[in-house]
Amino acid sequence: MKRILTLILTFLGLAIVAVVVGYPLLDAEIPENVIWIISLLMGADAICYFVAAWGVAKNVKWLYPLTTALLIVNTLGAIFDDIGVIDVVFMVTNTLILVLLLNYRKKIQRVANDNK
Repeated sequence: MKRILTLILTFLGLAIVAVVVGYPLLDAEIPENVIWIISLLMGADAICYFVAAWGVAKNVKWLYPLTTALLIVNTLGAIFDDIGVIDVVFMVTNTLILVLLLNYRKKIQRVANDNK
């Protein structure tokens, strides 16, 4: 399950990078300063996904609450955005990853408690 979570989080980070690169090509009428702001925010979001994937891969315990918060914030952001097909897919994906992450964390804690 750890490998699946790591791959999915990495894939989402790469998908966000692809959107950042392709975003200016989608709508040429958006002002350049708005494109820069959106690109910086989405780039920071992609970095958070990569750090979360690294944290899951290395079992960095203090990153689990931050990863959970990232997934919750991104899910809520998709809910309060203009709902489109991409938003629904992103929201469902983040929710599924959140469920997998919580189950994986519970499994790790159970194993740690059994070893005591």
